[in-house]
Amino acid sequence: MKWIFAFLSLGLVLASQQASAFIVATEPARLNPNVATDIYVAGFGGDQGNQFTHSAVLGARISRDRFPERQRVIIAAVNNSASYEGSLLTRGGLSLRRADKDGLTGERLVATLSSLGVRASSLQFYGHANTYNGFRLQTKYKRLDHDDESFAQLGRFIRTDGFAVIHSCNSAWFLAPAAAKLWNRPVFGSFAGSNFQNLKSDGNWYYNDPGFYPANLSWKSSTSQLTKNTLSCEDGRCVRLKPVNIPYHDSFGRFSRGLGFYKVFAPDATQIPRALVHLTMLYPTNTAATPTSSRTEFGKALADWMCPSDRTQAKFKACQAAILNEEFRSKPHMSFFEGTSISCNNISCNTRVKCKSMKVIFSVPCKTYDVASGRSTVFSDTLKQAFEGFDQMQSGVVKF
Repeated sequence: MKWIFAFLSLGLVLASQQASAFIVATEPARLNPNVATDIYVAGFGGDQGNQFTHSAVLGARISRDRFPERQRVIIAAVNNSASYEGSLLTRGGLSLRRADKDGLTGERLVATLSSLGVRASSLQFYGHANTYNGFRLQTKYKRLDHDDESFAQLGRFIRTDGFAVIHSCNSAWFLAPAAAKLWNRPVFGSFAGSNFQNLKSDGNWYYNDPGFYPANLSWKSSTSQLTKNTLSCEDGRCVRLKPVNIPYHDSFGRFSRGLGFYKVFAPDATQIPRALVHLTMLYPTNTAATPTSSRTEFGKALADWMCPSDRTQAKFKACQAAILNEEFRSKPHMSFFEGTSISCNNISCNTRVKCKSMKVIFSVPCKTYDVASGRSTVFSDTLKQAFEGFDQMQSGVVKF
């Protein structure tokens, strides 16, 4: 009888943990619709646990430091325990607004954003994605895809001067360019796998898989070099997402080309310089980029998210030096990608993806194919646009 009672008790505990499928937290508790707001959406982590939620919390902390006058919202799918995962958000400085029993779908995301009554200066997604069926909000099989009605509606929640980032594997093939067109906003996505990074004791970011960081270093214990208020990095709370520096070769495809940083798409090229500066200021970087940063400080922050994070730091340092020396101005085909860089303009690329319809039969449903020739200038083009944005900010043409 005791064993039966124990199993029943465990079942009740697990049921209570699963009572809420997604959580909404805000800073402040009462939002003002007239105040600029950074919005973070963390999808279901699955085997990655709560790392997507941790990435969103760190993003909110960076927003608080660099834009203290703004508001922040996190919408996070529950992985295991609503109470524990809610505590991650409250420890991150946000107030729990609601916990919803139903799964986080595209329709519920739209309804939630509508109920909050604010528009995003930045809308950032953290989660699993693939070219086959889109971004995973919660359930594995009903994802947020580029041709969904709810996906199209998300643009109305972004300010005219705002932008979006989809921090996910392969989000630049379909999701980002489709979003840029539908939303009429700059949208960043990845042409490679997007992996988690943590800070090591030498002060540099490394992918947190064995073999991708120096084994003699320890993980940083606090956010002292990232945030004004020092916060603990326990339980993996100091984590960010960044594209890996090799073409994608995994269960959803064997791709011939890629890119080692987030590529921005926009229907209007004049939107891009500001978006690049804006992302650089909101990305967790060792050197903070702010409206008062020097050109060198801004260049270092750019390098932090655009340069490869190799174990020896040799490629990163060479890439950083090329940015600080502005070598990209005379070397249009410059690239630090370990593979063939994809060639793109502001709205489309010379390489595309085609997916087979019957994934259950074919183990590799998606493959790349070239529709035009030409060497990539994406790295140098992006840097030229980023420094154009910096110059616009310094002259007062662009303000944050």
